[in-house]
Amino acid sequence: MTIKINKQRFVVIIEKKIFELFKKLAAQENRSASNLASKILTEYVEKNKETL
Repeated sequence: MTIKINKQRFVVIIEKKIFELFKKLAAQENRSASNLASKILTEYVEKNKETL
């Protein structure tokens, strides 16, 4: 799997139980955990970028 040149990857360390629950939440939205995390982060940054 390759990452497009305009994309960035980073690692998040979280509790295993939280990750398992997060994967279930992602599945409810027919998303991967990675895709849901990207959506949440994007929405957060867009909502708060004016404070920078």
